[in-house]
Amino acid sequence: MFSTKKIRISRALYGQLVEKAQRSGYSSTDEMITHILQQEVARNNDDHDQNLAEEQLRGLGYIE
Repeated sequence: MFSTKKIRISRALYGQLVEKAQRSGYSSTDEMITHILQQEVARNNDDHDQNLAEEQLRGLGYIE
């Protein structure tokens, strides 16, 4: 289902992520990082969709 890809991050940042995952109740640091990335991708998609809708409404004259 998933393929894996390694990324490089600093040890200091990884240490912070480990602590945050433990405090937040994630079963693993990987689970938390995956969740954060999924949220960010979804947020960016929502922003893009919102901008596209606004452009279309401007083009139709519904908003200025």
